[in-house]
Amino acid sequence: MLDRDEAERRAAQFLAEQSRDWGMSSNVRIIPEYCFVDEGTFVAPYDHVEYLDQGVEDMQLGGNLPVAVDLSTGVCRFIEWDEAHDLMERDLL
Repeated sequence: MLDRDEAERRAAQFLAEQSRDWGMSSNVRIIPEYCFVDEGTFVAPYDHVEYLDQGVEDMQLGGNLPVAVDLSTGVCRFIEWDEAHDLMERDLL
């Protein structure tokens, strides 16, 4: 079972790898204070660095789905829309 720090590290590494080909949107970072664990999954929202560090609203991402890390296997992926809706309905996202 992964601890929170290891899950966050894996989520950040996964995001860095996946975002390499996103053009201007590739400068992204996990938002640690918004991360949480739900049913054995570490959920890691992220946004553009310029928005997070400098408040440049035009750089804020929209529609980006958080990274999910399975705490038992370490497998990373982006959550799907049905998962996002469920998390939003439960005020977790």
